[in-house]
Amino acid sequence: MDSMNPHDAQLSLDDIHRMQDATREQIVRQSPTRSYVLLAALGLFVGLASVDLQNPWRTATLLLGFGLFLGVGIVHEHRALVQRKPTALEGLFWVGLSAGLMLLFGVFRIAAWAWLALPPQGLLSQGTLAAAATAVTYVATAPLSRRVFRAIVLRTSALA
Repeated sequence: MDSMNPHDAQLSLDDIHRMQDATREQIVRQSPTRSYVLLAALGLFVGLASVDLQNPWRTATLLLGFGLFLGVGIVHEHRALVQRKPTALEGLFWVGLSAGLMLLFGVFRIAAWAWLALPPQGLLSQGTLAAAATAVTYVATAPLSRRVFRAIVLRTSALA
């Protein structure tokens, strides 16, 4: 039985690290296209705007909107060339981004009430305007989100 010499072991470890780095680079490169971002923003708008509608419209639009928002993410991940389990820091990034969007929606809704005196219910309401502003912000900040996500993914390779 042949044992591996230290040089061969180091070469194997170097190959593993190169493959891990290539995987991380591909994950960063396969960020969502503009069409995915726009579809997700549409889902976000519909889901958030639903809060000011009466039932059963509220439930239907909430499910439709957030279903589209999540569905876009699932389809993007399913079609990705490289798939791996996200790190805790990457998961924290996505949770933080989602929480930030919800907080922003609340701020926009309060602003629509305080500055524009929009009604709390109906099609043209505080929620509709806040949902539109949140969706536009989501699209506008997508390049920044990509850069932050890239830094997080590549930071993982520097720590390894």
